[in-house]
Amino acid sequence: MILYLRQLWLTAVALALGVALFSMPAVAVTVPDLYDVSLPVEGGRDTAFVDALKAVAVRVSGRRDAGTRLGAAASNPRQYVQRFGFTSDNQLQVGFDGVAIDRLLGDVGLPVWGRERPVTLVLLNVEAPDGSARWIDAHTATAERELLVKTAVQRGLPLIWPVNAPDVSAATAPADRMRIAVTYNANGVLLGRARRDADGAYAVNWSFTTADSAGDVSGSLEDGVHLAADSFARAYAVSGSQLDSVLVEVSGIASLNAYATTLNYLEGMTLVRSVAVENVTGDTMRFRLAVRGDATTFRRALALDNRLVPLTASGEGAVTDRLQLHYQP
Repeated sequence: MILYLRQLWLTAVALALGVALFSMPAVAVTVPDLYDVSLPVEGGRDTAFVDALKAVAVRVSGRRDAGTRLGAAASNPRQYVQRFGFTSDNQLQVGFDGVAIDRLLGDVGLPVWGRERPVTLVLLNVEAPDGSARWIDAHTATAERELLVKTAVQRGLPLIWPVNAPDVSAATAPADRMRIAVTYNANGVLLGRARRDADGAYAVNWSFTTADSAGDVSGSLEDGVHLAADSFARAYAVSGSQLDSVLVEVSGIASLNAYATTLNYLEGMTLVRSVAVENVTGDTMRFRLAVRGDATTFRRALALDNRLVPLTASGEGAVTDRLQLHYQP
């Protein structure tokens, strides 16, 4: 029964990451159970634990080469395991200790990419051998979408799919692509043009666009997911050993519930190591945060959500020594 429930949970994770997101209102997704891995046992159980450790290192660090950089830790992966089980179809399901994994990544010089992750809108057009073409949408299950979802789960990258065929092409300007993303509350657009030959092989030209960057790659279906994950990881993954102190001033906290919600939100962010209340003036509270990485990366992480909205300070006497936000219930 435990293994059955565990399998249902893993299915729900995949749906949350890759299928059902088109209906979610937030522009960021907290990836559930980032430190849990499920994979087939192919070369023996000891080998499966090694593979699982490498897989979680890739997902949490955001680096595709993370598995090759674990050093001696890869020879004793069970020391990082909190729980595990084997299914009737010989799948290893293992939950790693998040604190221990973060420490391991820091020890080997790898960053940590938190649970709060940006959403990618996938616009994929597939041309069949007979010349017909179709857009992959949120309604129809296809082999292409299934493969991209599987790869996205491995990278911890939330995906969203269009409801209708998009009006977009390779020539569409980045700003126009991002306008489409905004309608889906996504942070980036992954545009792909795929050709499938008679043998079922794919050749895909991918372009990835965010508000701050753009990139291209040609290759397989999976390469598009890797392009998006690599790009976001460069922006949001931080050194696990680097800490910075950030002053955060939040206005609009007019009730105990607003205070509790704000405090829980800040304490729950992966980048935040500690939160201390420094001052209360009317409905404004000042917090001092110890954050992983630096203030710039923390601001990027905050911008993924709309619970705390930045206030634009302008003119003479503008505040520059702290981040000013407004609580939005």
